[in-house]
Amino acid sequence: MVIGITGGIASGKSLVASELARRGAFVIDVDQVARALVEPGEPALDEIIREFGPRFRRDDGTLDRRALGMLVFSDGDALARLNEIMFPRLREATERQVREAVARGHSIVVVDAAVLYEAGLDALVDRVICVTADEAVRVRRVMARNGLSRREALDRVKAQLGIEEQARRADFVVENNGSPEDVARQVDLILDRLA
Repeated sequence: MVIGITGGIASGKSLVASELARRGAFVIDVDQVARALVEPGEPALDEIIREFGPRFRRDDGTLDRRALGMLVFSDGDALARLNEIMFPRLREATERQVREAVARGHSIVVVDAAVLYEAGLDALVDRVICVTADEAVRVRRVMARNGLSRREALDRVKAQLGIEEQARRADFVVENNGSPEDVARQVDLILDRLA
């Protein structure tokens, strides 16, 4: 069983993924996959620098993720160009990791991806869990977690596919405005339904 987890930024996808991991699932964090794809020497980093300019490469050769984020989350055209570079690579790398996890005998594989639908990663999964949280809660979480201003956090929240659309397309919805224990209970109910 391959389960996709999606939802808006700071909705609690990682919390749901960690609950599934505690229950024996192998988790693929697509954010980590994306970070690996833009390490120095990787073709995606070179293409991003060609597309957006050398100001997005730090002195140590790494991608200036914050500066690029400020650009793409406030400019829809720039975000679309970045997605054209990254999404095919994300699909390929994630599919490879799913195949490897299944080959190693994992009975539940989780693909944790905010861009599950946008990047076409939903084609790799059997079921989808959408994690939701109120916009105000998500903005506060992004500000606290990433050290961003309210405007920057709101730009990131607004740049993603609408949470209502994600929830509509998902097989299951986990509401995460409450406690971690409440999320754990919801995960158990989902696993019971999948058994």
